[in-house]
Amino acid sequence: MKKHIACIPTSKQNAEQRFSYHTQPPRLSSWRCDLTALSRRYNLYFLASTTSIHVYEPEFPGQTLTADPVLTLHPPDTGVRGFGIDPLEPHSVNRILVEYLGNEEVLLVACDDGDVIGYRTVTIHRALQRRNNPNEPASEDDVHVFLHRNVGASAWGLAVHRDARIIAISANTHKITIIAYALAEHTQAADMSTNNTHESFKSTPQSPFCRRNENIFQLYTTNNLPSLSFYHSSGRWLLSSCIDGQTILWDLHLKQKAVTYQFGWCTSAKDISITPWYGINGFTCTCLSASSVLHGAWGTIPLDARSAHYLSSAEEKALEPEDVPDCFLDVTAQKKWFTAETHNPSMSNFVLGESDDELSDVDDDGAESLEEQTQAEQPSDYTQEGSAQYQPYQDSLWRANKVLGTVASAGKPYCAIERSSRDPGDKELEDPFVILTKEDIFLVQSPFRASKHTVSMRRPLHLGEWVPSLAPQDRHCFFSQIPELGVFIIGSPIGRAAVFSLYWTKDQGNPRRRYSFKLEYLLPFKAEKENEIADVPTERLVGVAVSPIQGMFDKPEETAGIIDPEQGVDQPRRWRVLMYYMNHTILSFELSKPRESQSPNPEELVV
Repeated sequence: MKKHIACIPTSKQNAEQRFSYHTQPPRLSSWRCDLTALSRRYNLYFLASTTSIHVYEPEFPGQTLTADPVLTLHPPDTGVRGFGIDPLEPHSVNRILVEYLGNEEVLLVACDDGDVIGYRTVTIHRALQRRNNPNEPASEDDVHVFLHRNVGASAWGLAVHRDARIIAISANTHKITIIAYALAEHTQAADMSTNNTHESFKSTPQSPFCRRNENIFQLYTTNNLPSLSFYHSSGRWLLSSCIDGQTILWDLHLKQKAVTYQFGWCTSAKDISITPWYGINGFTCTCLSASSVLHGAWGTIPLDARSAHYLSSAEEKALEPEDVPDCFLDVTAQKKWFTAETHNPSMSNFVLGESDDELSDVDDDGAESLEEQTQAEQPSDYTQEGSAQYQPYQDSLWRANKVLGTVASAGKPYCAIERSSRDPGDKELEDPFVILTKEDIFLVQSPFRASKHTVSMRRPLHLGEWVPSLAPQDRHCFFSQIPELGVFIIGSPIGRAAVFSLYWTKDQGNPRRRYSFKLEYLLPFKAEKENEIADVPTERLVGVAVSPIQGMFDKPEETAGIIDPEQGVDQPRRWRVLMYYMNHTILSFELSKPRESQSPNPEELVV
């Protein structure tokens, strides 16, 4: 199957290659969301080490890291102790995010005690430039924060809207905090300090609330929200992911729910419109992993439809999509193009430990629910017993899975969409978005337009026989997209990540574009066989970070691509992907779009 995207492994760096015997590697927390991030404007890689942020400058071309960071940030503490998951390290980091707020790139840090801290990456870059000795770490004395507030309990979801200059934060208070910064009439970026006011501000035509001053309000839900994403360029729409399985599209102008989505498969599903019930102890269905928040939603990816490439009907047919009546267009069959180097039962059925050789089994009765994981999880240095005594159990379970792993055990589909408000009538609200549940992914064609073409893929990171139960930590909590290349990436702590390309096609007799995705790569793969998955480290993945490679970073005057002097048109840049594991193994890859792979758009052809 032809690849739309080129992916090249650039290096594998082990802890032994990076740290000497006398060097202490940074401590990492478990059961968190993404703990790594890359700047798009500078050569900066961020790694959250419990209560601090380590800053590195990856080396080209392998993107390897030095043993010592070039700068260590210590996020300030408000002193408020919101309820969290780690009593030993209450200020430990749950997630970091690098995004643009206006014209400035920012680093946001969400902590377990409810603190949320914001830095400008330019101040970090300048601190590194001020060093007298480039071999010595920089001082954080002049790296000031522009945001520091507590949201009441363990903070998880972070989202930034660049143009509307809004930050959204979710916490285990079951609330979403919206911080809408004041907007200036002039085009220059306004100061982002929460204590600053300006004389000339205006409200945008789309915003019903005043944007002359900073505006802060909250949205209320019923459960924990691990992730948030803004949808559309207006700043009006926000997507939230909830552990009870609901994905909600919020109308920030009306401060209420607009649409609620709930997709998946469940052994107890009796009707496509009836969703699994989430109670105080988790889901009450008969699914084997119900107590592991099996049907919970973990994230969303609003997609830029302009980045989609065209795929003909014949090419799509070769991907073997299967119609699930009144529910989905399932594309799970795409996984058959990939193979695994060796079968590793631990990838599906066992908890990955925090250090070498610590691999322990988890039965359904003992699996922690996400309610426990996000409110009363084990401390960051918690580990379980070794794996040697469980080898007979692994062997017997694998044999049982081969016998019992049938399609019937995979559950029946459900697809529920509840619209709380009428269609706003905005023709621009036509871009698709992806919903990530613990095990599956779904592409929604449009938030308000009814469609029977919601695309689904089951367990995209797992190949081979259907395994009745996956490990509790096996969840799609890492995700990003590269609109410039027309791809999005999802990953799981089990150690794998998937690269998808976004495409569009048209059905006969229908003038509308229909969007879908193609599984391009499963990472890591063998260098000589790009469709064969390589073994991953036997420890959890803690983050997947992406950015342009060195020499192709964002500049204030640039947009998406770089200018080709020969063609005089924008050309997609090359992008790096870094996967960081608990044992400090780093796998790096490079993504690019070959010019010959760019399919012509039939709507733009002139005959």
